Amino acid sequence: MTEPARIIIVEDEVPLARAIARSLELDGHHTALAPSAAEFRRIYRNEGADLVLLDLNLGADDGLDLARELAQTTAVAVIILTGRADPDERIRGLDAGADDYVTKPFEVGELRARVRAVLRRRRPVPSPELRLRVGPVVLDLVMREVRSDGGGQPVELTETQADILAQLMRHVGRPVGRGDLLHRANWGPNNRSADVHVGHIRRKLEEAGIDALVIAAARGCGYGLFLKGEEGAAQVPEADSAD
Repeated sequence: MTEPARIIIVEDEVPLARAIARSLELDGHHTALAPSAAEFRRIYRNEGADLVLLDLNLGADDGLDLARELAQTTAVAVIILTGRADPDERIRGLDAGADDYVTKPFEVGELRARVRAVLRRRRPVPSPELRLRVGPVVLDLVMREVRSDGGGQPVELTETQADILAQLMRHVGRPVGRGDLLHRANWGPNNRSADVHVGHIRRKLEEAGIDALVIAAARGCGYGLFLKGEEGAAQVPEADSAD
């Protein structure tokens, strides 16, 4: 069980928001309801939060803009709640900086599990693993920054991207399933949100000139991390863990 957290539910359907709040309070969390972006800002400014459940359809407000604002200006975790089931919408939500994306209608038990998963990833990293190194590349988990002894610009990562890269670096040369990369419960085998995040990591490393690492697709499951030049000789097997 995760530690109790402060959660703001940004949802203009008040009965739904109240139902979500009641379910999260069963896990000991403290909740606040915000039917608009303006009310959310007031609550967050006065009380703060560990996690925001954010509906994309907020009447006159655009929830996606608020997700981007939170990713750029705060360290709070965000789970998007929306009736938009289009895969492109999911990608836009993740691109905006959300940690997870839940499509309505959803099972309350699934939402609680996803909240627990996101909060687990937000716990402080144990001190022995504040910095991870593979070859010349170092990941600083406090600053969420990647540097290379071989040159190139430092790379800033989102919380989720840093967590995924850390998982790959801890298992260098071995495949890691998508579900394990994201620490998610109740993810089906067809979920591809990890692919979106991995794509962003690859692009950021490439643009910064950090080319010592290769993130290779592991057929049928997830990804494996290799030093450049070693991936060709290695066949990335399928992982045992389920996505």
